Amino acid sequence: MRQCIFVIGTRAQLVKVAPVLSLASQSGLQHVVWFTGQHDESIDDLIDDFDIQSEFIRPKQQTERSSVFRLVTWLPRTLLGCFCFVRSVTDRTQSAPLVVVHGDTLSTYLGAVAGRLARSRIVHLESGLSSGRITDPFPEEMLRRLTFRLTNFALCPNDDACARMRTFDNCEVVHTGENTLLDCVRGAVESGTAVGHGDKTEYFVVSIHRFQNIYKRSTLQRIVDEVIGLSSTGPVHFILHPPTELRLKKYGFLERLEAAPDVLLCSRMPYTEFLALIAGARGVISDGGSNQEELSYLGVPTVLFRDRSERPDGIGENVVLYGSGVSPLTEFVRSGNLDALRRPAKIDAEVQPSRISVDAIARWAT
Repeated sequence: MRQCIFVIGTRAQLVKVAPVLSLASQSGLQHVVWFTGQHDESIDDLIDDFDIQSEFIRPKQQTERSSVFRLVTWLPRTLLGCFCFVRSVTDRTQSAPLVVVHGDTLSTYLGAVAGRLARSRIVHLESGLSSGRITDPFPEEMLRRLTFRLTNFALCPNDDACARMRTFDNCEVVHTGENTLLDCVRGAVESGTAVGHGDKTEYFVVSIHRFQNIYKRSTLQRIVDEVIGLSSTGPVHFILHPPTELRLKKYGFLERLEAAPDVLLCSRMPYTEFLALIAGARGVISDGGSNQEELSYLGVPTVLFRDRSERPDGIGENVVLYGSGVSPLTEFVRSGNLDALRRPAKIDAEVQPSRISVDAIARWAT
C-alpha cells in the first residue's frame, strides 16, 4: 500500500480532516500529516480535542502567517519543503505516495503543486465546490479552481460538486454524501461538549476573517459598525482571528470594539468550546464556509457576511447572505427575521462522509 501524505495548513482544515485522520489510524492506513504552518499556533488544542494519533511533520518556524510579508516569504519555502518531503517518501518506499489535500487554502494548492511536481497523484477532499465567480471569495475560489486541474481523485460533498469534477479528464469522483465536518459536529453534540451556553435568546457570535472583508478598510468599518449596532440588541462575542485583530488595530477599529459595552472580544478557542458557543447563540455572523456548514447542521440562525457562497448548506433555510439585503442587522434582528431562520438540528443523517473518504483513499493507495 502506498504511503498517504495529508497536506494541511489551517485550523479549519484540521477540524474537517480530523475524523478522516482518526479513521485512517483505526483502519491501519499508512499516512502522515505534513503541516505547512499556515496556521500553527492553535493546532495543538485541536489534536488533543480530537485525540488525533497521526504523525505530524511540522516546519521549524512556527509563526502565524497573519501578515502579507510573512505570507510571501512562507510560500516558496513551503512549496520546496513539501516537494522535498514527498520525494523523500518516494525514495524511501520506492513508490510515489498519494498526496491528500483539502478545501481551498494556499496550503491546498501548494500541496497539490508539490505533489504533482514530485510525480504523486492528488486526492482532493471537499472537492468541486464553486461560487460561480472566480474573484469571490478571493483568493479561495481561484485556489479551488487551480486545485481542481491538478486533482486525480475527487471526494465531493454534493451532486453539483460531483458533476463539476466529472468534467475534468482522468479524475475519479466519489460522492461523500455530506462534508466530513458533519462527523465533527455530530461527535461533539453526541459527546455533550457542544450543548450550548445557557438561554439561546441571549447572545450573538461574530467570526470574521476572510481576506476580502478584513483587508479593505471600508468593508471592515461596515462590519464594525454592524457589530456595534447589533450589540444594542444583545451581547456580542467577537472572535479575534489573528489577521483580523491586526487589521482592526491598523485601521483604529479595535478601540471602538473595546469601548462598546456589550461587545466581548474573545481569542480563538478550542474547537468544541467554539462549537458550544455557536450552538447556544441566538444568531451568528460569519464569513467562513466551515461556519456555514456547522451552523447548517445545528440549525442556528446565521448571517453570512458575503454576497455569494460556494456551498448550498443552509442557504434558504437557516443561513442568509449579507448581500441579500439584511442590512442593517439591528433592524433584521428587531423585526424578528433573524429568529425566524432557526431550524431543527440535522445531525442524524445516516451518511458517514469520513468513512466513505477513508475507504476511497485506501482503495486508491492500494
